[in-house]
Amino acid sequence: MTNWLGGLAAATLATLAMVPAQAQDAAVPNTDISGSISVLTWPNNDRTFQALLPAFNAAYPNISVNIQGIPQANNAYLNAVQRALLSGTGADVAMVEIGMMALLRDKTEWVDLAQAPYNAGELMPNFAPFTVANVTLPDGRITTLPKHTGPGGMFYRNDIFAEVGLPTDPAEVEALFGDWDTFISEGKKLVKPNERWVIGNGEEIVRAMMAQAGVSYFNAEGELQLDDPIFRTALEKVKEAGEAGMISPFAAWSPEWQGAFQRGQFATVLYGNWFGGLLKRAYATDQAGLWSVTTAPAVDGERSFNGGGDYIGILEASQNKEAAWAFVSWLVTNDESLKQQYQGDDLYPAWVPAGEAEWLNFEDPYYGGQNLNAVFAPVQAEMTPFTLNALDNVAYTAMGTAINNVARNVMSVDEALASAKAEIEARM
Repeated sequence: MTNWLGGLAAATLATLAMVPAQAQDAAVPNTDISGSISVLTWPNNDRTFQALLPAFNAAYPNISVNIQGIPQANNAYLNAVQRALLSGTGADVAMVEIGMMALLRDKTEWVDLAQAPYNAGELMPNFAPFTVANVTLPDGRITTLPKHTGPGGMFYRNDIFAEVGLPTDPAEVEALFGDWDTFISEGKKLVKPNERWVIGNGEEIVRAMMAQAGVSYFNAEGELQLDDPIFRTALEKVKEAGEAGMISPFAAWSPEWQGAFQRGQFATVLYGNWFGGLLKRAYATDQAGLWSVTTAPAVDGERSFNGGGDYIGILEASQNKEAAWAFVSWLVTNDESLKQQYQGDDLYPAWVPAGEAEWLNFEDPYYGGQNLNAVFAPVQAEMTPFTLNALDNVAYTAMGTAINNVARNVMSVDEALASAKAEIEARM
């Protein structure tokens, strides 16, 4: 994250070169705009935005940006955005995590970015198609812009793989771990009872398998999909992994779970590419060269899954929409912005032209010189996106309980599925 100002002019020109001519007016507002805006986001994204401000102010020197980072735990961030939308106070711009999109995207309190002077429809062909579907409403309104996605894969400790006689080269690991049956049979070799596990939690298996099968919690008509065979199949794999001692006893995101990475207690992790940022800068800071990445085991030959994403929009109540648009459009399309966000936090751009950039295609020393975009670019191109529903968080919580109950042998697969289904249907 160096040489920001020196590279800004070249980066700006590079961005313009990648944007179709009809989109350039939408992508690059007047740099003489002035005023102050407030931006709602969450940790550590607040730190990321703060680090970007020197580059943004080099392009827009007269715009002052106030970054507000609100924790996501206990729905604190979701509540803050909802309050800002309903009250018309507290923010000009707000981030929306993919899990919140179905709850927030159709609110009339967002500015319709499809309208002039924003003309965001002209930018849409340059974003990953599934993100465009997530932000575009049936009536044509565009309430947020895509910022980043989360193409998923299997991060693994190559030293632990070598210790038990498994291959370490990403292509060889991909070939060996071809499906979830093999993930169980070969993964057993990585276990040290009560000392080392293959994955942190069973939810990693279920989320990936759902996405690979192209099944969401709800279909486009809003019907619950827990009767789809993939849920039973995925929970059976969780049961097998739990019985083999492959799943840790730690709750995901707990201090014990986070510390397990530094202690070398997890052999793999199945998340979106952004998890690499956590490994490098928080959970495994002294393990450069010990991690590699390959695609996840497959469901019927399909390995790709999405593991995250975020969006950003302007509140209708903003008193400085022009400055807000300058910030939002610069953030998600400007090459220097996207470069710094990737270099600082491994945030994968939804802006498709960035996929050809040198800063996204390089030999990463943390992964022993592996070019991770060779893994994640095909995943982003091939994955089936989730169908979003306002009750996704309810379903996610209920399934999380079911997964843990199966992994700990508290419930059978049938009992856990029935319990989750009943809990979700009670909220529908």
